[in-house]
Amino acid sequence: MAGGLLLTGCGGPEKPVIESADYDGGASKLGRIRPILERRAKALAEGNEKAYLADLDPSNKELVERERLVFANLRRFEFAEIRYVLSGMSEQPDKGGSWFRPVTRIAKLTADAGPGDIAPAESFLYWLTKKDDTYLVGDIVRVTMENREELQVPGPRADAPWNTDQLTVLKVGDAVWLAGDESVTNLDQYAAVTNRELAKVKALWGDRETFPGSVLFFTRDKKNVKTWFGITGADSFTEQALGYQIPQHGVRKDGQTYTDQYAASRILVNLGSIEAGKSQPWSTIRHELTHSVTARVALSGYDDFLRPARWVVEGFARYSETIDQPARAAAIRGEVASGVRAGKFRDTTPRSDPFYEDAGFNYALGSTVFSLAERLKGRDAAAELYARLVQRIDSADHSILELPIFESISEEVLGMSSGSFRSRWKSFVRNGG
Repeated sequence: MAGGLLLTGCGGPEKPVIESADYDGGASKLGRIRPILERRAKALAEGNEKAYLADLDPSNKELVERERLVFANLRRFEFAEIRYVLSGMSEQPDKGGSWFRPVTRIAKLTADAGPGDIAPAESFLYWLTKKDDTYLVGDIVRVTMENREELQVPGPRADAPWNTDQLTVLKVGDAVWLAGDESVTNLDQYAAVTNRELAKVKALWGDRETFPGSVLFFTRDKKNVKTWFGITGADSFTEQALGYQIPQHGVRKDGQTYTDQYAASRILVNLGSIEAGKSQPWSTIRHELTHSVTARVALSGYDDFLRPARWVVEGFARYSETIDQPARAAAIRGEVASGVRAGKFRDTTPRSDPFYEDAGFNYALGSTVFSLAERLKGRDAAAELYARLVQRIDSADHSILELPIFESISEEVLGMSSGSFRSRWKSFVRNGG
């Protein structure tokens, strides 16, 4: 009963191509829901709003308007493929119809690049009802951070902004997309700064593995900061945060989630906090782009115990803000010096579990590891050090700089023993960087 739908070229010049496995066209669950999903995917790829909405129950006006919004938003992006995965789906009769779960929609942007056939996905519940011998979609429920346990759908969530908010979308560069909700009336103002900062990050990262493009969502709406991408579920969440990078796991063609490598990255820029704090958008954009550009090589996993140390991830992004920005570099050095005077430095890197309790100092302290690497061996050595460290599992008990694995990393990247580097780093921090 395994089957999938694949359409390519949504938003692009190519005609859609449909690939599907054989299925039971009778009264089986695939026989009922598959033709509907096939028509909706084809309509989305071809920009046919009428066909996209045709299988919805017209009496559910809220559903029709919601899907009209989704269609308009998705058509503003450029997709490498649109796919529905039906494998593993179950049917539950209810109220004269049936719920189908999960219906997995794969929407791979041209900015994304999962390994092999891995692609970002979203999970939904579809309610099908029969009217006049025709099956119609009576409701569609998104799987979100808030309802996933109740719905018992463990797959990828459908909490991207294109599902909930009217978006303005700009393509800047080959595969860079800016999207803003209704609170952002000046989205074009951020096009030039995004391109400039992306060029800085790419120059820093060199030819190391990355995604083809970047996708940034901008908002001033506090509600959207809380709800987009289920960010409130992160222990780093605060309404005052200037931005977030949200790495995306992908699914295989059979719908199984693949956790060994990220398939995409999304960025949220909180313009409300940036403006309230009289900050500069460029630093947030550069910081989050650093996360996004480098995420493809980062250790990936659902479990926090299978992720790199937070000081590595945040420290490198904070370090990137110093490049060609002497005032920003001086401010970060000042924050480190202030923390040292306050007795916060304990001759080791910050632990991950309380990391965000003193985020300002811990970000800055983490950045000094890479600033010192640049001073010793150059900027590419700092990037290479990060590329090695971000692929290592965090330790709750010891800094990775103190583990045996760092000996070979230090010798190969920095040309010195791990002990020598640690000694220099401690002096570097205590002497103000």
